[in-house]
This record gives sequence, structure tokens and C-alpha cells, in this order.
Amino acid sequence: MARKRSKKNQKMNEDDFVQIDVYYLPKEQAEMYRVLREVVKEEVIEWAQNQFDTVKLESDAEEGEGINAYDAAGELVFGFYLNPTNISQAQKARDKEQLPTYLETLIK
Repeated sequence: MARKRSKKNQKMNEDDFVQIDVYYLPKEQAEMYRVLREVVKEEVIEWAQNQFDTVKLESDAEEGEGINAYDAAGELVFGFYLNPTNISQAQKARDKEQLPTYLETLIK
């Protein structure tokens, strides 16, 4: 399971974890997660660009990198952080060929 960087987690053995964005993942899972994260990121961006006026890849100090989409008035209408939980949920939807349906549930 991924861990967000915090003072509480400073005691973990850094040799056992790899940092991806603001999360630390066990070394043995990191490369697979990194590849999956990129695939999901590309698919979410492509989907969002077909749905919304403006799509931006933005970073948050706490949540890390995310995909935000805005309507013509500049209002945020969709957000998807590229965190381990969201990547896992998106992958489950991809496995069922239901990614667009899953992403539609996240529209504000």
C-alpha cells in the first residue's frame, strides 16, 4: 500500500520504498504502479479532452499530480488525482472496459 510522505512515515526504511509523486510505494510494486499510472493518466486526459473545454495537469502539495478539467467559464467541473487509490479504481474500471462510465461519476 502506498504511503503519503509525512513526519510519521520518516521512520520507514528508505531502501524499501520508492517515491512516486508525493507517495512512497514498496520497491517491488513501484515500477508496475509507475507504468499503470502513466497509462491511466493518458487515458483520463484523452477522455477529459473529449468532454471539456480545458484540461490541465496540475499539482497539489498534499495530493500530488492531478488532471483538472474546466468548462467554458473557467469553472472546475472534473478532477482526478493520480494517487494510488484513484489509479486502482480506474484500473478496475479499465479491466471491465468501463473507464468512461467510472469517470463520468466523478464529474461535479
